[in-house]
Amino acid sequence: MPIKCAGAPPKIMYLAADRWRRQRLPRPARIAFCLAGDALFGVPFFLPPLQRAVEEYGIALRRRHVLKAVHGPSRTACFAVTDAGGRVTEIERRFDLLHVTPPQSAPDLIKRSPLANAEGWVEVDPVTLRHARHANGFALGDAAGTGNAKTAAAVRLQAPVVVRNLLAALDGRPPEAAYDGYGSCPLTTAYGRVVLAEFGYGGRVMPSFPLDPRRPRRSAWLLKTRFLPFLYWRMMLRGSERDLPHRERHVAGPQAA
Repeated sequence: MPIKCAGAPPKIMYLAADRWRRQRLPRPARIAFCLAGDALFGVPFFLPPLQRAVEEYGIALRRRHVLKAVHGPSRTACFAVTDAGGRVTEIERRFDLLHVTPPQSAPDLIKRSPLANAEGWVEVDPVTLRHARHANGFALGDAAGTGNAKTAAAVRLQAPVVVRNLLAALDGRPPEAAYDGYGSCPLTTAYGRVVLAEFGYGGRVMPSFPLDPRRPRRSAWLLKTRFLPFLYWRMMLRGSERDLPHRERHVAGPQAA
């Protein structure tokens, strides 16, 4: 279903599978991942290690399963399933433990305002982050209609772009800085192992380190569990972005603005 970061729901699945495998349960847990679309992850480059993890854990992938309802007392979940021919049928599946990521959207305040696009997000130029119809408006973060994953890594690079372009607008100048769609999704495939997926607009792979980003690594786990929380709580939220390295581009010509 529409969610802000497609890599978030599988993380708990991989962690649970790894935990249960290490505990050597008397009866192996049967795990199914029901996703509304076709792809396990939106950037094909990172699919091989995720698919391998699914196969190693014996997880059943159920594509085109849209959750419609959950009945707690009977432990059943109702899905609308679309087959290869486009025919939709409703089925019920029993569960012992259900983990659900609900559909996500911009707040109603945004969706119902004249600032929103057809999908309900603030309608901005994805490069300059300036509103497409209101020259004195800018947006970033979860409500911005940039079309890419809405992660902390994304907003960290959006913030300096908005600041520079907002100051330029106040001075009557055209936008100067450009956002390239960079976002990061640390995909936890096991305890102590993370695939550090970094990508920009159009699925362009944008690794920060000279290593194969498709390989689950201990170093990426330490980055996710030790450094990134410090970066978020101690630096980003305290306004220390100017002291952090980030990719910054300039708007190339009036067309991009």
